[in-house]
Amino acid sequence: MKSICPNKIQSLKEDFLLIDIREKFEFDTHKADSQNLINIPFSEIDENLEILPKNKLLILICNNGLRSETATKYLMERNFENVTFVEGGLVKWQQNGMKILGSPPDFISHSLSLTKDCNS
Repeated sequence: MKSICPNKIQSLKEDFLLIDIREKFEFDTHKADSQNLINIPFSEIDENLEILPKNKLLILICNNGLRSETATKYLMERNFENVTFVEGGLVKWQQNGMKILGSPPDFISHSLSLTKDCNS
């Protein structure tokens, strides 16, 4: 399964939808600055499958990439073929100098991302 480095998202040529799968209270605190961003918590993904477009690239994001990777697998099992996740989530988004709206915590716990570098 492929992931995408946050610093490559804005240069994508194809139409995409960035889906923050964190819970609403997390999303309301801070989020990625992207005009293509919506919030569908992973806990509500089943009831929202019908509204997810299959003609766009779906890019999932969470705090550190763990939930979004799991949700990507989940959607792929439900025949969503054009779906990926942000490597390192909002932590790596911020480490790559990309804008965050709201008030992110100074230290985001459970982060697996120590640098801005990506494997993808």
